[in-house]
Amino acid sequence: MEVFKRETREIIKRFLGRRLSYQECIAALDAALAGLVPTLTGDQIPRLRIVMLANNEIVMKEMERRGPPDQVRVIR
Repeated sequence: MEVFKRETREIIKRFLGRRLSYQECIAALDAALAGLVPTLTGDQIPRLRIVMLANNEIVMKEMERRGPPDQVRVIR
């Protein structure tokens, strides 16, 4: 669980530093979770939920701060 916390903190730090896009951040968080799930025991799930909710809150607040993503312009 501690490895997951450290890994996700680093992912979010990279996202906040604009080195990861929103999509890249979510994909990295999902990959970290996928690597952890097979090793979880029942008593670890509540602690995992707390970490995931905190991560989600940070990411969503940053997305609100940034505003809508730039639209891709199609030139014909």
